[in-house]
Amino acid sequence: MEGNQHASEEAHREPRVLVGLGVLFVLVIVGEWTAFEILRPDRDYTRDYVLTLLFNGIPALGISYTGYWLRRSDIEVDQYRRVVAWCLGGMAAFLSLNLVIIAIWPADHFIENLGWARGSAVYAACGGLIMGVIEARAIKRARVAEREIARTKRVEAKRQWLGYMNSLLRHEVLNTANVIEGYSELLLEEDTNDLSADRLEVIRQQSRNLSEVINDVQVLIEATEEGHELETVSLSDVLNESVVELRAMDETVDVEATIPEDVFVRADRLLPRVFSNLLQNAVKHNDSAVPRVSITLATDADTAVVTITDNGRGIPEQKRETLFEGDTRTSNHGLGLYLVRTLTERYGGAVELRETGPEGSVFTVELPRVQRPSARRSQEKETTGPATRTVEIVQEMYERS
Repeated sequence: MEGNQHASEEAHREPRVLVGLGVLFVLVIVGEWTAFEILRPDRDYTRDYVLTLLFNGIPALGISYTGYWLRRSDIEVDQYRRVVAWCLGGMAAFLSLNLVIIAIWPADHFIENLGWARGSAVYAACGGLIMGVIEARAIKRARVAEREIARTKRVEAKRQWLGYMNSLLRHEVLNTANVIEGYSELLLEEDTNDLSADRLEVIRQQSRNLSEVINDVQVLIEATEEGHELETVSLSDVLNESVVELRAMDETVDVEATIPEDVFVRADRLLPRVFSNLLQNAVKHNDSAVPRVSITLATDADTAVVTITDNGRGIPEQKRETLFEGDTRTSNHGLGLYLVRTLTERYGGAVELRETGPEGSVFTVELPRVQRPSARRSQEKETTGPATRTVEIVQEMYERS
């Protein structure tokens, strides 16, 4: 606490010097005017000092204003002293030079020499102040550039590590989980007692869960990569494909879908993961005799809103606040909903748990809507368009199942 107070005092000290210096110059001018009016009542100094206030007083007030402005500028606090040093140093150097000149070649009258010295001090202080501000801003730009370079290096190093982790998960951990699952399935096909079968079933299910987590982590790594370009994607096609995959995953699910055609959003090939995760959760955490899932796509001029409703057991109140946070300690939804939120925000949208209770839950995904791409652009992307993405999506889903 004391350290912060001391830092605050340090930050205000130098600007106060500038404010006081400008005010001092104005007081000196007014003091000269008053003194000469008293000492020389036979002469009217009003006209001379009105001009002095105009040509010296206004720059002096500018010095004071700079002290006030400095605390509100983007100049860093440690540069305040440099600015003040330029101001005082410039004033001292230029004033000393002019005092030497005045001593060698003085003007005819004392008041003229006094005005000469005062004017030199005021304008030298202003000039030094300008140089100090320019230098402080240059240092600020150099520091910003250095920080940007350091940040770029950190980002690049982070991307390399994420790439390494992605490769490690894919080629080592995921392959190992698949081997464990495969051998457990082979053993289950053999004649085993009930106890062994139960334990093998646990091993197989845990292997599948591990594979799902690894897949979600891989998608999260890809989703956090910078510079990934978005393109126009048919939300209608993505939802229709998700419905087909949901029905293929579990034939007992009663699926209702209201999906208008030709609704497009800005996204990438990861968009289907948003809805596959929501739909899988709607079935996976559903204890109803007949799981029911409803998918509705509503649009207006600017947005597309997808509503997913299920008849599951609902989400406990204590888990709702961390539902999209990816905290597996407080939510049995794992990374799935965290991935949904990450991808949705990546596309400029939002996901929300609208309702939940014993009769089911309602999730909404809102995304900015865009116009349908032109026919020419669609033809140019035909080789890597929706058909190719559909194959990739289906392949990913079958790998997860």
